[in-house]
Amino acid sequence: MAELLQDAAGRAQSLTLFGNNSKRLMGGPCLAADASLSTARLNRILQYEPNDLTISVEAGLRWTDLQKTLARNLQMLALDPPFASQATVGGVIASNSSGPLRARFGTARDLVIGMQFATLEGKLVRTGGMVVKNVAGLDMGKLMIGSFGTLAVITSVNLRLHPLPEKTSTFLFSFSAPDAALEKRAALQSGVLRPLAVDLIGPVVAARLGHRGFLLAVRAGGSARILERYGRELSGSERISGTEEELFWTQIREFPAELLRRQPGSLILRISAPLSQTSQLLRLAGGSSITRASAGVHSIYLSGWPSLKPFWRAAAEQQWAAVVEYAPDEVRLKRELWLLAQQNESAFAMMKSIKQMFDPGNLLNRLRLYGRL
Repeated sequence: MAELLQDAAGRAQSLTLFGNNSKRLMGGPCLAADASLSTARLNRILQYEPNDLTISVEAGLRWTDLQKTLARNLQMLALDPPFASQATVGGVIASNSSGPLRARFGTARDLVIGMQFATLEGKLVRTGGMVVKNVAGLDMGKLMIGSFGTLAVITSVNLRLHPLPEKTSTFLFSFSAPDAALEKRAALQSGVLRPLAVDLIGPVVAARLGHRGFLLAVRAGGSARILERYGRELSGSERISGTEEELFWTQIREFPAELLRRQPGSLILRISAPLSQTSQLLRLAGGSSITRASAGVHSIYLSGWPSLKPFWRAAAEQQWAAVVEYAPDEVRLKRELWLLAQQNESAFAMMKSIKQMFDPGNLLNRLRLYGRL
């Protein structure tokens, strides 16, 4: 891989980089390039230390294959991205994908402890290690997370693991208005419980899951005694477990994929806003949303570009971070996908400098970073 990159740079060839192409509708446009490189055949498990809760895998390993291997030792990688059945490890990391479990475990930046990547200079750069706490200098691997292959090619990743919960249950609360749901969420956050996931699901999405109203879903994990404590603390909820619970969270995780299959012209807008402004944003969304309720990260599901305008305007006025996360090709080729609020301008200038350092000829995945880089 490193040699191919060096050769392409010497010829000034543009390159399209991907794993299994499951994120093709995510990020910026996939511009035509002189050549394509896939990591799909880099699919080995390099080192697995179950007792240390760490693993090193190549970037092309399928996500589901990794999780199946870990499950045999009652362990998991605590990320639950959409398109899980098609995704590769490298694709998940390069797109910084996550799901409901981010409420408890964070995102890829919290779980990647080391990395190797290939550069256009033909070098293999190793950063971090196989130790969960690694503080020796700048971790350049963090630059690759969410870069969509615009800087280099991730070839392997070292990951922090977690034990699978002994048991899980999910507690569902239904509300007619968002404010009541948000009050319940605030009470939960101020308490001592530490759920695996806390999602607030708008009525439009909830209806497709067989529920009504604004649905606050709280997933708990642990021993039977711990789950009994959740049951007492979350009285008045509907409790689901087993196959029903697994299906529920699979539907939540895969809702973006299901929507894009069902309505190919749809857009998915991601907005990060202060928790104090969640009610305002949910009313604007009209119920077609899923919110990671502990993080203030909202996925808004829209029928097409015209539906985006009020959100774009509100985001600009309120200084929310907003990006069109998924969209059809005709939108991604012609429209602005990333709203840069004033406070983001200096950060974006730094991103351009980093891009110039890694890829001065602008050869790798041109415009894949939401049409900006």
